[in-house]
Amino acid sequence: MSDTAATRAVESGYDEEAAQKTSAARLSIIAAAFLIVLKTITGILTGSISVWASLLDSAMDIFASTINLFAVRAAARPPDAEHTYGHGKVESLAGLFQSFVITVSGLFLIREAGLRFIRQPATSSELLGSASMLIAIGVSIALVARLRRVARQTDSPALSADALHYATDVYTNGGAFLALIIIRLSGWRRADPLISIAISLYILYSAFIVARDSVDVLMDKRLPLEVDEQIAEIVSRFHEQGVIGFHDLRTRRSGSQKFIDLHLEVARDKSLEAAHELTVQVLRAIEAEIPRARVQIHTDPA
Repeated sequence: MSDTAATRAVESGYDEEAAQKTSAARLSIIAAAFLIVLKTITGILTGSISVWASLLDSAMDIFASTINLFAVRAAARPPDAEHTYGHGKVESLAGLFQSFVITVSGLFLIREAGLRFIRQPATSSELLGSASMLIAIGVSIALVARLRRVARQTDSPALSADALHYATDVYTNGGAFLALIIIRLSGWRRADPLISIAISLYILYSAFIVARDSVDVLMDKRLPLEVDEQIAEIVSRFHEQGVIGFHDLRTRRSGSQKFIDLHLEVARDKSLEAAHELTVQVLRAIEAEIPRARVQIHTDPA
């Protein structure tokens, strides 16, 4: 395959992945809008703080998912004169912003649940509310499965954060469902704010995970050691052709892209042309076996 054909194949793959990510991000907005309507009606009918807690989380979801949609579109833009490494880190910035939104919603829910624990307001229509929460659980589970699948296929930090965010919805909806059932069966009103507090603590933990992963990417944390081992194994295949080894390996991530830089040690008796050809073969082998890798190699005479 010629260099031009290879480049076109890579660009085609990136375009397809960008379309997948945009479609998944758009679906999350639609699902969040549906859940907001469902939970608003349920919250009005039941008066449950757990339902309102779940509603607030969904309101944060649609806001964060909208940011994610713009982020994945921006990240798909090719490198330009001012952003020579591309725009992939926009996804991590979106994830960091999303963690802030999740934290604010979690703290607000703890405050409201604390007030409800003291006042113990009555709830109503618990069976209707329980049915609505079951619908919300089903929608959330289906959405999380779709987001995780696309995030895994495209290695997208933004969609991974979105999937984790919507995974909290499964627990918030489940908690609201459980609270309504307990109140219906036992009349114990404090179950509602207590479960809401537990939901909020889980939301705060999720925010920490999203923020940590986003900061790791923004601070150019190295890729997992498994990637180093894979690179070493690939380079070792070219030993008989004159590759002695490599050094100064540096890796980092930007959005879905993995950037790999290394110095390749080539036998000293190789001509410049032969050393260059060998370097290109190693580079192509690494990019072929490590998805979404962008490799730069400096050739050193061993």
